[in-house]
Amino acid sequence: MSLAAGLFIGTPRFGAARIATRWLPSTVAVMLACGAMLYAASVHAQEVQVPLDRAGHIQRIDATLAKRLGTFADRYPGFTEARLFQSPDSTFTFEVTMARDGQTVRERVPMTPAGADSLRAQISLLIAEKAPHAGLNQEGRTLLVAGTTALGLAFYGWALPYSADVSDGTTATGLYLVTAASSFFLPFIATSGSNVTYGTTNHALYGTTRGIVHGILVYQLVVGNDDTSQGNVAAAAAGSVVEGIANYSWAQSAHLDAGAAQTIGSLGDVGLLEGLGFATLADDYSDDRNSVAAAKLLGGAIAGLASGAVLVKHRDYSYGDAAVMRDAALLGVLGANMATDWFDPSDHNAYVAASMVGGLVGLAAGDRLVASTDFNVGQSVLIALGMVAGGSVGLGTSYLFQHESSDNSSVYLTSTMLGATLGFAATYRSFLRDARVGRATHSSWQIEMSPLGALAATAHPARAARAARPSAIGGVALVRVTCRF
Repeated sequence: MSLAAGLFIGTPRFGAARIATRWLPSTVAVMLACGAMLYAASVHAQEVQVPLDRAGHIQRIDATLAKRLGTFADRYPGFTEARLFQSPDSTFTFEVTMARDGQTVRERVPMTPAGADSLRAQISLLIAEKAPHAGLNQEGRTLLVAGTTALGLAFYGWALPYSADVSDGTTATGLYLVTAASSFFLPFIATSGSNVTYGTTNHALYGTTRGIVHGILVYQLVVGNDDTSQGNVAAAAAGSVVEGIANYSWAQSAHLDAGAAQTIGSLGDVGLLEGLGFATLADDYSDDRNSVAAAKLLGGAIAGLASGAVLVKHRDYSYGDAAVMRDAALLGVLGANMATDWFDPSDHNAYVAASMVGGLVGLAAGDRLVASTDFNVGQSVLIALGMVAGGSVGLGTSYLFQHESSDNSSVYLTSTMLGATLGFAATYRSFLRDARVGRATHSSWQIEMSPLGALAATAHPARAARAARPSAIGGVALVRVTCRF
């Protein structure tokens, strides 16, 4: 959306000779001044910061890194940081910031392309020798390794001896301990020299957890009704490991942030549940058609993941935005079940169909709720807790006022839905102003000056006031202000 306003100046008709002799000098002066300002602004805007090393990892060198590298401190006393900028003419500027006598001093050193390349070569050599991990973003590494370790203790440790049918207790204990320990050491070593952002961590942990379910579905798709518990466990463990590695690589190559990863994962879950709904409506599990049901669930999960990957290309969700959208989908499921129960249907498939529709409607509504917000992680957690707490209050109130012998599910569902909606709405609204302020910083303001408007203003200033409106005949904009948000 954009808003624009302009100052319009009339452009009356004059003879060419009169304009040339009376108004041309001042007009040229105005146009030259405008051109100079526009040129200076364009040159300034086009100067961009570039990496200081050849690998492209080091955007700035601060005092701590400079001390590790053993450079800059002697030549630049009070060294604070250094950056490298490239100008439109392919020249470079090495900018050093220093702190001297309580003041900030900045020194800019012009450099040729050859000089900049030599500087990068020297810094790259120092980085390789003294700080090989400098410039890496490993903000999510601790969470990733902690997550895989927890999976090792809770699942991988016993899944391996069970699927291998190890009956000896001592051997099974040994396998459990080694497997659980490996779930720490292997990811720890594999990520030691890589960027591990929160987006990468989120997507990788989605793969390791949902891969358990997806692995079982792949196994059932292949073997049909001849599956065994040991086969399911082995497939679950394999699916968890394979999908975790695949999602880690996906996030790395696509540079997914936490919001994008959470969105893709949320839609993957929605797709999986939609597939379960279709399998339930078709009564696949009752008819022992495990492979058909597995195909529907896997198809739904794949469709959901693909939809999420497409959606994040057109949306700028934060992690909190994606979480709020997921909570809205859950509210949609609960509301659909509430409305269905009012009619007391005899076929339980009515609840399944209502849940499928309600989830999609809630997801779409959640997308609208976060269209102009930027919720952070803490805010989204509190909104989810508000929804759960509100639902608990509603359900608890209905229990307090219901007779012990009555069993009115509609009352329970309605009170739960009402409480959850009020809790969600109250916490959402409490953070809405701050969330909108955060997203408002992405607005784009542009101020444009028209040379034709300057010519008109100089040529006939007496008519400027009369023609300063969009409907003026021959009117042109002198100044145009545009805001996109």
